Amino acid sequence: MSDLALTEVAAKRIFDELIVPVVFPDHPPGGTPAMTLVVGQPGTAAARAANQLADGRAAVLSAVELRAFHPRYLELSRDRSYEGARILQDSASVWMRSALQHARTNKRSLLLDGTFSSADVALATTGLFSTSGFETAVTVVAAARSESLLALTSKSLLDARAGRASPFTALADHDKLFLDSRALIETLEATPSVDRLTLIDGHGTKVFEASHLDPRGFAGAVAALDDARAIRQSAARAMRWLSELRAATDYAVSLQQIPAPLAEILVQLHELGRDEVVPGLRLPRDSQARPNAEAALERQLLAIRQSSKFERRPEHRHGPPVSTPDVDRGISL
Repeated sequence: MSDLALTEVAAKRIFDELIVPVVFPDHPPGGTPAMTLVVGQPGTAAARAANQLADGRAAVLSAVELRAFHPRYLELSRDRSYEGARILQDSASVWMRSALQHARTNKRSLLLDGTFSSADVALATTGLFSTSGFETAVTVVAAARSESLLALTSKSLLDARAGRASPFTALADHDKLFLDSRALIETLEATPSVDRLTLIDGHGTKVFEASHLDPRGFAGAVAALDDARAIRQSAARAMRWLSELRAATDYAVSLQQIPAPLAEILVQLHELGRDEVVPGLRLPRDSQARPNAEAALERQLLAIRQSSKFERRPEHRHGPPVSTPDVDRGISL
């Protein structure tokens, strides 16, 4: 499969002839160029948020979408080997570096999906554009952990049901980026090194926005992030979450043997359902809905354990990035 890896010459030709015309169309005139980094743990639909923020002047750039420019993308994306995913990742990384350089050199405003950036990488990227004369901003999608984990699971199972092979984000990778997003906000609150910081919740509502020129800088950003992630779901949304988890679990169990990494996330989701979602339901004291929901979660959890070899968190080798799912797209839809 190594023969499917692109040479340096081939990668440059694809970038010049295909990627630049698509990602960087006609250059809108005038104004100071701006660079906005949109971040969040996998499952927050940061890529969708980036597209919603686009104003027609900024190019929207995502490493995940760049993978599709590989001439053997379909073949590699359907291959379940680590090698196929690595080839796509390596190509996208090369094109991402070229795209960032192109944007800086040509003063092109840019909206960058930085879902898979660590805090250090995010700050280095915004710093590089700042020194190149760009206005810089960071937008964080502050989704609850239960929401993003369920979105990831649904996306993976939808792909499996449709026969689409896709890389899998393990629980450890998701949680690392969940913590990295908060670490980025902590750093920016202490040292406002970008021009503007914005937080939006999982529904797309703006919950914090400030300029580094404001008297208080970015004070309160960490608290706003924590509040947005911890907000109690409405009864309707909680029931939808439980229904989605049940549908995902039923399909996973139907596979006869649930892979350990998927089982690990499903177990975690059921624990979140038991400890956070069900207790948050606003129900009459004598309602049977709560004990029924708790019993259903326990039955599903038992079925997962019986259909997998999951016993404890397995040793995990970090894999390549995966596409960010739409949080409104579910296995039950």
